[in-house]
Amino acid sequence: MKDPHEIIDHLSPTDALSILRTLASSDEQLAARIAEIATAHLSEVDPEEVAAVLYDELDALEVEEVWDRAGPKRDGYVDPSEAAYGMVEEVIDPYLEELKKYQKLGMNAEANRMCMGLLLGLYRFKHESTSEFKNWAPDAPSGFAWAVVNAWKAGSPSRADVKAVKAFIEDYLCGWGAHLV
Repeated sequence: MKDPHEIIDHLSPTDALSILRTLASSDEQLAARIAEIATAHLSEVDPEEVAAVLYDELDALEVEEVWDRAGPKRDGYVDPSEAAYGMVEEVIDPYLEELKKYQKLGMNAEANRMCMGLLLGLYRFKHESTSEFKNWAPDAPSGFAWAVVNAWKAGSPSRADVKAVKAFIEDYLCGWGAHLV
């Protein structure tokens, strides 16, 4: 038989999930251990890291892509700022899904840190990026800050959570977006 680690390394995400579910359904102790490892893995949310990755993804957006997406199309006209806004949305949506995942799992501290990281990444993009792309979506960071906070609020944060996020905004974002919370 081949090396089990080699086989595991070649599994697709779909195959790995199917196998993990099969293992978990066949052994309650194993299921508990899987959940324990998954929880430990998921709890490693660092706002600075989230902000850095988000900033890099936003800063890497190319103005040429805006031009390719904008203009007359088969079903109408796409404004360049609308195309740029859509590109930012494509970057931020997976992060919002991650935030919602933490909320569904009852991992409020992690959801708070994800929210903080997203706001910090948007803040840095708005205030530090020199990307030409940013000129096509100047209001996107503020608009998506609203989307982040609304998604976070949908998880019904506690008063302590709200207080923590407000304090983060005051301390790290110079109050930018404090009115959001």
